[in-house]
Formats: sequence, structure tokens, C-alpha cells
Amino acid sequence: MSPQYLPKPPSDEQKAVLASTARITVVRACPGAGKTEVFVEAIRQRLARWQDRGGGLAALSFTNIARETIESRVCGNIQPPHFVGTLDSFVFRFIVKPFGHLVGLPAGSVRLIPAAVSDHLEEPSIPVGHENHERASMFSVHFCGIVGRSPSISARIPKIGKFDVPTDLAADVLKRKQNYWKGTGIVTHSDCHFLASCILHHKEHSVRVRELIARRFPVIFIDELQDTGCFLGRAFIALFAEERVSGIVVGDPNQAIYGFGGASPSIFDDFEKLPGAVPLSLTTSQRCPKVVAQIATALCASGAHVAALPSAENGNATILVHNLDEPRFNPLQAQHVRSLLKGVSLAVIARKSSTVRMLKGEHIRDEFKGKSKSARRINLAVQHLLNGEPRDAAQLIERELFRVVMDDECASSQALDDKGITKAKWRAAIFSVLTSAVASVKGETWNQWVERVKAAVAKAATSVGWIEDSAALRSYMKSKADGETLRETLLDVGVSPLWNGTKVTTIHKVKGAEFDTVVLFTAKPHKSHAPCPSIEWWSDANGGEERRIAFVAVSRAKQRLVICVHTSTFDALKKLKPDFLKCFQEIIALPSTK
Repeated sequence: MSPQYLPKPPSDEQKAVLASTARITVVRACPGAGKTEVFVEAIRQRLARWQDRGGGLAALSFTNIARETIESRVCGNIQPPHFVGTLDSFVFRFIVKPFGHLVGLPAGSVRLIPAAVSDHLEEPSIPVGHENHERASMFSVHFCGIVGRSPSISARIPKIGKFDVPTDLAADVLKRKQNYWKGTGIVTHSDCHFLASCILHHKEHSVRVRELIARRFPVIFIDELQDTGCFLGRAFIALFAEERVSGIVVGDPNQAIYGFGGASPSIFDDFEKLPGAVPLSLTTSQRCPKVVAQIATALCASGAHVAALPSAENGNATILVHNLDEPRFNPLQAQHVRSLLKGVSLAVIARKSSTVRMLKGEHIRDEFKGKSKSARRINLAVQHLLNGEPRDAAQLIERELFRVVMDDECASSQALDDKGITKAKWRAAIFSVLTSAVASVKGETWNQWVERVKAAVAKAATSVGWIEDSAALRSYMKSKADGETLRETLLDVGVSPLWNGTKVTTIHKVKGAEFDTVVLFTAKPHKSHAPCPSIEWWSDANGGEERRIAFVAVSRAKQRLVICVHTSTFDALKKLKPDFLKCFQEIIALPSTK
């Protein structure tokens, strides 16, 4: 009898995974190989014969979307002692929160700041470099890897971007982080990964902690293993080193595209070295047509062959050559691209968020004019809302209301209960601020907008019982000359009908998804910040990450793949990668804008 949750009779490779009796089954799966279906079926089968009353099964993945998919396919909400969640939620809930006091966190009061919020918090700031301007928010400091016996650390500096902390300053930055953790109990996701690794490798307490977690979760399943960063990976390797723990880890090293967080394809090698580990593979894509599988093989960083099903259709692959200086389509070009979109599900994807915004016709003015950090944060919330990210927008507004009402922007929902504020009132307060902030008033300057936002925040805070305090609103300060400039319309959609019913987003955000037609747009190359794909896609720089990102992009296509390249990129491909161009059935030019 075929497994219940596999859409087709399982292949021999899938049967081997489901039948594995190894303590640790390490599965390397190519794109579209039915990895999720096998993963879910393995969970279902293990739960069906579960007898351990004291412990449970933990099924973990990288994103909330993947978690929801797993949970729904396994028959809804799985009850304790079992746990279905993200890798981050597991680490925080079962390692850092209960055992954080062993590495200096305050017992019983550890708080996790959501990424959507931590990315925009500017204070407290600390020096991360040797120059005066090389300062970064405590929340933008990330633990990336290990150099010798010390962590390598990066930070994000305003107007500079990602900044690698010099080795001679890393110890001081770590010390400042440790003092902050000790004093506040506030941690980011990156902090949790590092702290979990420290806890599970602690000289005195690691053995006992591992035993307790292994007793609580004797079976652990991990999906998308390649996405675990350095310290998150070290934490789970430490857990799987416990002989009591068994499970399955699944992923594709060729789709490791989170190198900025320390993720590396070598994580599979590390798991395969553990006692009782057995490597298995899923090498046949049940998603990709033959021509897409061929293109994916050409981009595969490991050199592995991506095989399509013998019965798979040939599919269609097109090179679309453009001469755009910026990723914007005029109506004639929009109509031309529309003619290429076939199938029910469509996606237009690009490497950078800025490219995606321009493809969508969104022209967002992010240069806030003023001195108010609070107003700047609210303006960022407006941008998130206009980008179709209401959850991120609400979280930023919530932190500002926490700052005013609670005098603590890192407060938790428990603080609302303590003050008797209902969730309905709190949501209404957030919505009222966001509604006021997003409104566009003709002829309004940034200073006038700040005054209007300040009044909206005061009104919302008062609605939940706050007693007005001018000190709490003091951060809403007028600027001088800059603030007198006009705050014009933030959103201008020129060719939006092109994208109706189409997902337009970054490559990272479609990882794990599939579409009938995929249009991969690559912008005009730039020497410093956007190298030509003819070089970048086959480069070993950063461990070959850009090549893996391109691999993820093309392997989303179920029927048709369109790669849109600048004319300079096309000329370079003809010279450097002629065999790659031979994979495509047609090469056509986008109507010129000149």
C-alpha cells in the first residue's frame, strides 16, 4: 500500500528513506524530488507507532510557512509531547529559555525580539570598527562562524551595510553583547543560535542539558538542513551526538543560500560523520521538465546531475535580452513579457529586493527627512505596509507604542495583561497609528507629517490608558531645513496590470515553492555591486553562494523558464558560457526603449 501522503507511488529512492532504520538518516534531495512529501510521510509513520509516553517527536523546518505545511499534512495541530515548529522556535523554547542562565542570561526572563523589529532598532549602539562612524545597533550584531576558537561577528551599519567586525575587536563586541544579555535578557535570533551552541557545548553543564533534551525529544526530524547557520548547525549536531536521539535530516546542499547567516553545504558532511548516520539521496526531480533540469544541472555547484522523470515533458526555456538601465518596463515591453507568461501559477523573481520593488512599479521614498528616530521607524512601517508586509509594519508600530506606553520598546504581550489592556484595544491602537502614518496629505512637509504622527501616537496611547507624558513623546522632534521638504506620494504603480495574479518577489522568498512559469530577471551589471551573471553564477566567491542562488531560482519552474538578461550579460554568456546558452530553445529580444 502506498504511503498516505505521497501523491504518487513512491520511487525506490523514497522507499529507501521511509524504510531506513538508521539512527540518523541524512537525505540529500535535488529540487522537486518530493522531499517534503517523504518528510511528512516519515513523520506520520513514526507517530503512528509512537509508544514513548515521556518523550515526543520534534519536526522542525526553517520557516513558518514550511511548518504550517508540515503540520497541515500530518493532520492538523500536533499535541504535546510532540512539537512541530521552526528551528528558531525550538532553540529558543527548549534550549535558550530554560537553560540560558547557565551562560549568563537572567533566569526566567529571556525575551526574543522578532527579526522584523530588531532589524530597525538603532539603540543601544556599540563600536564595531576602528573608525568613529563604525558603530552599529546591538541588535544588528550577528554571529556568523568560528575563527580559531572565537566567533566571527558581523554587523549592519547604516549607509554602509554589512560590516565584518575586525578580529581584534570581536572579543570586545562579544563582551558588550554578554553584558546586555545579562542586564536585559533580550536576545535576537542570531543570539539564540550562538547561545544554544554555547549551552550544548558548556564544559560543566552540556552533558546534563543534552540528556534532558534528548529525553524530552528522542526523535528529531529536520527539513531544509542546508539553511541552518554555523551555530544553529553546531547546536543540532550536539543534540544528534546523543545516542538516545534518532531522526531524519533532509535538504539540498546545492540550495544553501543563507551564507550571510553562516549556512554552509558542509553541514551534511558533519551529520554524516556522526555515529549511526547513513546517507541517502533523492536524485530525480518530479517537478522540473527536462530542459529546466538540464539548466539546473549546468548551475549545480556540486556538479551533481539533476535528473527529470523519464516521463517528464521537455518544457520550454527562453533567454529574453533587455537593454534596460533600470528594471522598469514600458507598456510595450510589459505586453511582450505578458505574452511569455503561461500556466496557472506565475512568478517573477530577482536577486535583490530593490530590483523587485522596481519590477512591481513601487517607487518608495525611504529618505526620511528629520531627526526623530521614532518617526523614522514609523516611516519604515509605512514602507512595509506598501510593500504588502502588514505584519512587519504592525510589529514596528507596536514597538513604538510599547516605548511610549510601557517605557520599554522590548516589552512583551505579558506587559499588556499586567496593565489590563485587551488585545482588541491594542490592535486598534496599532491600526490607528498606521492608518494615520500611511495617509498622504497634499503639500505636507516631513515636519508636518511628524507632528501628525506624534498626535496619532499620543491618541492611540491614551486609548489604552496611557497618561500623557511629554517626555515620552520628546523623541518626535522637528528637524530644521531638511524637514521642510515635501513628503510626496510614496507609491506609484505604472504597469501593475502586468503582474496581476503573479508573484513578484526575491529568490530567497520563493525557496521551497514552485510555479508553472518562472521569469528570472537580472539587472544591468555593475562592477562594484552587481557583477555580471556570466561570471558571478560560476564563481567560487563566498563559497559559490551566488551560483546556488541562481540554481534555486531556475529550479522553481514546472513548465517554462524565462531568464531575462541585459544585452551586456548576453554578449558575455556567448563568449564565456556558450554551452549554457545551448540549453535554451529560443533567444528573443525585449522591444527597445531607445
